[in-house]
Amino acid sequence: MASTNDPTDDDILMLCEIAGLPRSAAITRLKANNNDLERATNEFFEDPSGQKVASYLPPLTPPNIRRLSSLTRSLLQYKWDESQFSMDRHGEQNDTRISFNIQGPDELPPTGYQNSGAPTRPPSRANSRSPFGAPTNAAEEDANLKRALAESAAEFGVQPQEAGVVDSETNLKYFGPANRPEYETEQWALVPTKAAVQAVETEPLPSIRKRDPNAPAFLRQTKDHRVGFVLSIYHKIPLVRNILLQCGMPARSYGHNTEWWKGQPILKQETLAAMARGETIWGEDAHPEFTEELHRLMAFLDKTERSYGTVDGLIDTKAIDPSFGGWMPDVEDKLFDAIKEAASSNPECDLDPITTVGTILPCATPQTEDPQLDSSAESHSDEEQDTPFIFLEVNLDHEQYAGVNTFYDALDHLLWTHALQLDHPFPEEANYAVLSKAAEVVTVRLSGTGLVKPCEIPAVLYVDRYMKERKDLAIKFQTYMRIIKKQLCLYDLLEASLVRCHGQRCHSVNGLGSGPHDLIACLNGIIKTTETFMESQLRTAQWRHHYSRMENGIELSLDDLFEIQMKTGPYTYLPEEEERMQKWKGVIDECVEKIEELKTDLAKLEDAKEMYRESLRVVTKRLTCQEHEVDDDEFVFRSTSAYRPEYWNPTHKYSLRGVALSKELAYVCVREDVNLMDADEATEVKEQWWKIGYSSSDASPVKTERATLEDVLHAAGTESKYPILIYASEAAMETGPIPLSDALRMFTRADNRSFQQELAQEQNQGQQQQQQQQQQQQQDQQQPSEITAENLSYISHQPYWLTRKNSVGSSVATRGSSRDELDDVDLTFVEPHQSGDYQAPSVSHEEFSDSATMSGNSSVTITQFSRHDGAVDSLVRRGTYKNEPFVLEPHQSFQETQSNTELNDVEMAASKSPEMQERVDRTAPFLTRPGSTTERPVDMMDVDLEAEHHEGQ
Repeated sequence: MASTNDPTDDDILMLCEIAGLPRSAAITRLKANNNDLERATNEFFEDPSGQKVASYLPPLTPPNIRRLSSLTRSLLQYKWDESQFSMDRHGEQNDTRISFNIQGPDELPPTGYQNSGAPTRPPSRANSRSPFGAPTNAAEEDANLKRALAESAAEFGVQPQEAGVVDSETNLKYFGPANRPEYETEQWALVPTKAAVQAVETEPLPSIRKRDPNAPAFLRQTKDHRVGFVLSIYHKIPLVRNILLQCGMPARSYGHNTEWWKGQPILKQETLAAMARGETIWGEDAHPEFTEELHRLMAFLDKTERSYGTVDGLIDTKAIDPSFGGWMPDVEDKLFDAIKEAASSNPECDLDPITTVGTILPCATPQTEDPQLDSSAESHSDEEQDTPFIFLEVNLDHEQYAGVNTFYDALDHLLWTHALQLDHPFPEEANYAVLSKAAEVVTVRLSGTGLVKPCEIPAVLYVDRYMKERKDLAIKFQTYMRIIKKQLCLYDLLEASLVRCHGQRCHSVNGLGSGPHDLIACLNGIIKTTETFMESQLRTAQWRHHYSRMENGIELSLDDLFEIQMKTGPYTYLPEEEERMQKWKGVIDECVEKIEELKTDLAKLEDAKEMYRESLRVVTKRLTCQEHEVDDDEFVFRSTSAYRPEYWNPTHKYSLRGVALSKELAYVCVREDVNLMDADEATEVKEQWWKIGYSSSDASPVKTERATLEDVLHAAGTESKYPILIYASEAAMETGPIPLSDALRMFTRADNRSFQQELAQEQNQGQQQQQQQQQQQQQDQQQPSEITAENLSYISHQPYWLTRKNSVGSSVATRGSSRDELDDVDLTFVEPHQSGDYQAPSVSHEEFSDSATMSGNSSVTITQFSRHDGAVDSLVRRGTYKNEPFVLEPHQSFQETQSNTELNDVEMAASKSPEMQERVDRTAPFLTRPGSTTERPVDMMDVDLEAEHHEGQ
């Protein structure tokens, strides 16, 4: 059944016959006109397309909207006007003939759905591509947007935006979901939602950055890591230096960039060629290659004349920072991962000398009847759990660090964790780690919560107590240490029980809170409260004495008033007061006695604990030094039955080579070989510790100072919670350094030449400033201090307009852009004479006007005088008043003057020296590669030096 709002079939058929409309269009028009056939017919003939009605509507203001009926407004929906989207911004028709396709809804409509209304969002281009290259789908649009952003950032040198990082200083904050079961309360803090603006760091002058020949060069870092210092220390270990130079395949050319030393990248040759062709690079191509940058840094530390460089270019490589600044990884750990990955590409690079192999073993020895099965099972278990590493991270919690007094304690807690954790079953379910193979270089970083107290750092490290061949001794040491720690724990519990008061009512008199509390504090509080009661009783008795005298009519003297003020004087206790005072004295005596007994018991406990601590120090000292290096009576016990020679004289020896404390400070040991005069004698080894660092906040940011071993060990154990310690064996130090390749030597020579240019530029600027200061001083000295007749005689009486025309500051004297364009310019200068009787010529206004009239009224005749080449050279170099008009000679056209000027340019260029010819030449110099056929400039900031230009060729 039809709805009451639907038109009748007769009206629909009639409108279809009259207007020739389809049935659906006829129904729409009838409904829009309240099912009035006559109105619908009239409206069709007035506006067949259904769009004309829009021009008849009044402005859609609130009053007009209320007056418009819904049926009238629905006329706008008869047909969608597609032409609106083919017009330009001025409403004119667009000739590009771009058609549009209305984007459909995300969900399919019902089968009988017919949408005759206008779309709810702008259409998208579909069947015709724009002449401007618009995308045809969403994927192309997203890709083009990302590429445009990347190209724009690469063009202006903008690094990719960091996602989630709100501070790039010492402590980085990250936003993300909670993914740990527990968080420390002190680590929570309010952080800003916007990173603070960083001030641009200015590098020191080249003379300050020049390296002392006796001091080592180092690598600094601007972000919160210590990779630069680690590489600086590695460079002083010949074995590691050789490995880093062989890491990856060597490059044919390492390029050059005058700003490389402070972080600017040196890109690949293919990338430079693409940039020269005008192509835009981004992503991995816009960053240097890891192994090439690593080779550059090692060569830089070998041959540089600079005091420091930067490691930022290495950190920006994909091998260390895959996100290119999107998020900050553990840079120090990623460095060693990148080295291991790059070393696999070069067969000559062997990481085995710097790789340590660790193995997890059970503390309980498996009991089997067949020894062969036992040994085979053990070896198989060891092979499955072997772990090679170059970088050892000691990650301990706060409780473990509380027991760390020496560096060996930290290693014990890391490798023997189960044995030293008293709540862990031992030895049945406990494991421990041993070193199956010790490397020649050991790098250790203390991490976790960090050191909580000063730590003793050894200058010589022995790892024998952790070696696999000493595993039986390791089990014995772990057992001894566990027993000692258990006993110390029992003593701690006993001490806590002795000093804890469980009184329920004592808090009312000791001033402490309710509940368990310290017994000594409780007893001291009771004593203090009781003494207050006794003092109050004494004051009452004294006042009663003086009050009784006043009742008897005795006036108080000054002495009495003094006694009252000072709370002294005679007193007499009442019987009940005397009894109360005796009771309080008994309470105080009892508390004092308990305190003395408690202190005696605590002292005995402390003596027992100290005895066990001493035993623990003896156990932890074993296999960490030679027996002659420690006290015999305290540690070795050579004269007793407790002496065990296997506990001493370890063989795996490492010496401390460097310590990286923070991103601003490190220490490095430099070995210098001094050959003796006698060839038969051994070579004397001389080592010197250096304090290196860079602090931009200091007045002298570059730090290169000599240091002593004692200073280094003290700083390593007290000045950083997370030090990085690097130890090396004697074999690593005695390895012969491999020579640099020709490409690396060329790279270092180019960088040193750039630095020499910086030094020369600074020197020239200093000389210019000094000359200017001297000239200013001379002018100040020559300037007359008084106005005298003799001084006034030097002043020209010529009119100011004539004097300025012929003076050094005259605009006429500087009309040309080069000195050859001054041929037709009057360069007469008024020079002061030294004689005092000089009379300046007198020129009247009439004479000047007459001469001007004779010139032809259009231009002033300029007489040729003798030229002053020195003054002209000075004026040309200064280039003052370049924009003033040029004055022509009479009867000379501008074209003639220009041709004469160009001819003079050619003649002067031919007569001048090469230096002056370069000054005359209008073209800018640029570098080209040898053999190149294209005449295009090459980027001076990133010049690629070919390997065929090596020395010797």
